[in-house]
Amino acid sequence: MDRTLTLVIAGLAGLMLAWPLRFLFGRLPEAWLQDYDYDPSHAGIRPAKRMRILPDTLLLGVILGVSFGLAVYFNPQYIGLSMVFHVLLVTLPLLPLSLIVVSDALNRIIPDQFTLCVLVFSLFGFFGDIFEGTLWMSDATPWYVLIVYRLFGGLIGAGLLFGIGILGTRLSGQDSIGFGDIKLIFALGLLTGPYGLVFDLFFAFIVGGLYAIPLFVAKRRRIRAEEAMILKSENPEETRLSLEEKRAGISYSDDPDYIAFGPFLAIGAAVFLVFETPIYHFFVEFFVARGI
Repeated sequence: MDRTLTLVIAGLAGLMLAWPLRFLFGRLPEAWLQDYDYDPSHAGIRPAKRMRILPDTLLLGVILGVSFGLAVYFNPQYIGLSMVFHVLLVTLPLLPLSLIVVSDALNRIIPDQFTLCVLVFSLFGFFGDIFEGTLWMSDATPWYVLIVYRLFGGLIGAGLLFGIGILGTRLSGQDSIGFGDIKLIFALGLLTGPYGLVFDLFFAFIVGGLYAIPLFVAKRRRIRAEEAMILKSENPEETRLSLEEKRAGISYSDDPDYIAFGPFLAIGAAVFLVFETPIYHFFVEFFVARGI
């Protein structure tokens, strides 16, 4: 098939898949999109937000269309050699990964069911490595080593993030890494393998850190504004209590200071899948060729 036609078909497929994803997301059980202590009988419960046509679905369609097209463009050997499992690996996992980002953006929650879907799609990686080969290991590598290779990625990722979570909790006095993130990184480690895991963690920490800077600045400005309001008020103690009650009444899903790590992990994994071939060549030319 002509390469241009393949790119167009892949792009259109990604674009069109946003609509069934919107349909699916709109029919997810309410409990999936709420916090773990969700009580439907609670008077102050906020209904979960669902995807809208504009801008949510249209934006998701454009992103998926571009991602599917780039996945085909930067990994042409998968199409040329009819490496079906690898084609599925660099495209289909983008669907649950995109829903993870959407769910967190709208409701500040990542359903475990999405993580399970990523875990199931990681089987394409196992099958692809065994039956079609992998860029990262020689064709003579035994099948059981290829299985251990991806399992190693999941276990190391989960263990590393668990350790970071314990350290962060002790330093900050509050939970820094949720168990949901640990389950997600385990699934992503299986999906991308240990090399992809390294890229994913590096991407998530760098991009997540950059994203946190403006939020931190906005938080400091808000605190200064509140302190100024308290000082200027006729009854500072009453004003302070009023502001504290107002903050306490903010739903976790509307908390302006909320920063989740999971979406950055999902985006990092998606970037690795789409650009795996050029990332591999960069790794070989920059590190291996220099003996690093």
